[in-house]
Amino acid sequence: MQIRLTCFSLSAGIMAIVLFLVGMHYFDTVSHLKEKNEQLSRKVNVLESEFLTDLEKGEFEVTAYDVSLRSTGKWSRNHLTKSGTTPHRYRTVAVDPTIIPIGSLVYIEGVGWRIAEDTGSKIKGKMIDVFFDSEDEAIDFGRQTLKVYYYKV
Repeated sequence: MQIRLTCFSLSAGIMAIVLFLVGMHYFDTVSHLKEKNEQLSRKVNVLESEFLTDLEKGEFEVTAYDVSLRSTGKWSRNHLTKSGTTPHRYRTVAVDPTIIPIGSLVYIEGVGWRIAEDTGSKIKGKMIDVFFDSEDEAIDFGRQTLKVYYYKV
């Protein structure tokens, strides 16, 4: 009986040491990854700020749309954009072409890089409509005022 108790105590002690060492390794790894992530984030911010200073910029009212009749009011035959492309969630935005010409590269803070491929009857002045795959996603995005940088082509 005493031998079993000793073996159990020894096993529990070894298990506690192993768990402690694994925990320390995990903590070191997470700390290292957080530090590297912060370094990369700082580098990205510097690079973006250097690049974005060469672009035209402004505050725009940014809304969202999808292919539904409810969202667009109508839709072109074959679901093509004004530029003749098929809209894509991570690429297409609708703009007022008198402000941002079709084909221009657009960066929307919080959204990312897009291409001005479409127009809309309600998109006038400093407004941009971001394309989403579904009506729910477009509704969730809502209406926001965001900084926009763009390179006119």
